[in-house]
Amino acid sequence: MDPDLDPLEHVADLFTRILLERQAQEAREPVVPPRDPESLRDVLDLELPNKGQCLETVGRRLRDLVRHTPTTASGSFFNQLFGGREPASLLGETVAAALNNSMYTYKVAGAQVLVELELIKQMGLLVGFDDADGVFTPGGSLSNLTGMLLARDRARPRLRAEGFSGPRLRVYTSKDSHYSVAKAVTLLGLGSENLVRVAVDDRGRMVPAALEEAIRADVAAGHEPMMVNATAGTTVLGAFDPLDELADVCEDHGLWLHVDGAFGGSAVLDPDQADHLSGCGRADSMAWDAHKLMGAQLSCSVVLVRERGLLARSLDENASYLFQGDSDELNPGTRSLQCGRRNDALKLWTLWQSLGNEGLAKRLAGFRSLALHAAKIVQEAPDLKLVREPEFLNVCFAVDGVSAENLCAELTDRGLAMVGYAMVDGEAVVRLTLVNAQADENDLKLLFKRLRKVAAELREAALMRAAS
Repeated sequence: MDPDLDPLEHVADLFTRILLERQAQEAREPVVPPRDPESLRDVLDLELPNKGQCLETVGRRLRDLVRHTPTTASGSFFNQLFGGREPASLLGETVAAALNNSMYTYKVAGAQVLVELELIKQMGLLVGFDDADGVFTPGGSLSNLTGMLLARDRARPRLRAEGFSGPRLRVYTSKDSHYSVAKAVTLLGLGSENLVRVAVDDRGRMVPAALEEAIRADVAAGHEPMMVNATAGTTVLGAFDPLDELADVCEDHGLWLHVDGAFGGSAVLDPDQADHLSGCGRADSMAWDAHKLMGAQLSCSVVLVRERGLLARSLDENASYLFQGDSDELNPGTRSLQCGRRNDALKLWTLWQSLGNEGLAKRLAGFRSLALHAAKIVQEAPDLKLVREPEFLNVCFAVDGVSAENLCAELTDRGLAMVGYAMVDGEAVVRLTLVNAQADENDLKLLFKRLRKVAAELREAALMRAAS
């Protein structure tokens, strides 16, 4: 280390070196082969020291840690509903970390609050909320929880003061909805038995007639319907519930409609896919994860609310030691589940500045094109079977004579690709998610070549075991 180098300059140098080393590793080793935890503990220096270490030593230990961390940015990562690396978002994330502002008040966050407000406004307009309220959250689970909290408080205005009383409050969601909905029901004290899982059609979309039937049955049983959670982009099939039809049901029964668009909300960015969100403007609240399809660094989620003031009504508390001056609009802490809150808005703002509306639309269109291309490859391969036409960006398929679990594990263990599996129609199938802007058609071609080769080897090995 140069003794004249300022510590922050040293940190910047270390960060740059680590980032470039990681980029080179991704090109050389697109999938980091997994190691068991015990062997990793043996090769990594993880013990917390009694005496502080110099930055160079910290940087060396950090580089070792990075080398053994799974990569999510190479063209071989198809495992989750996020992937890749957008440079402008990384820039915003790095600056936000350096600034270290908490986003509860304008007093300590200043211009950063204006960034968050602008993003909430524009994202609200995109989904049909003319004057959206909203706040950034640590992820879709917290965005969904917030929307459900507002629904609960509208159903029972005195609950915050008096606690629960009266008939059971019922929540309706599709059987293919995200697990965070079930978690939120328990966190809000509603009880898991009061989550009603509504049937889906053969495309994975909630059936409005089944929802209507469930609501009527609950009313007849003396229960109180509270809200409907609609999913815009299910985790496995990428299905979009019919929002307009569900909104009709909710209006007929006076129910809150929340849209879990953590995955599929970004479809509104592409004019050719925006129809998936038709009717969203009639919802009361919506979750939208920018760290998924938009490419913002993890984590970056918003909860949008159509009616202003409801967030503060459910979440604001008297804290004169914190909220000192400025209007409530400029103090996001008055409408957040959190007090101290990191700045997740800046990385989305820098990303949006870099790509613009046109670039974001192109990004979403590219994902859809890749999904259709992958589906075509599957349909043309004699040993692969497409289990559904892709609704959105998920391609689910079975491989003849091979366990999806074993195949996906083998691909990762060999450092060839990271792909996940899921259950469809009671069968484990490969779930390929085309949401990584670093992946292109050549990466897909290589993936399927490797996948089919490994599958053939697994089939051959199974035959040899059976013959022995």
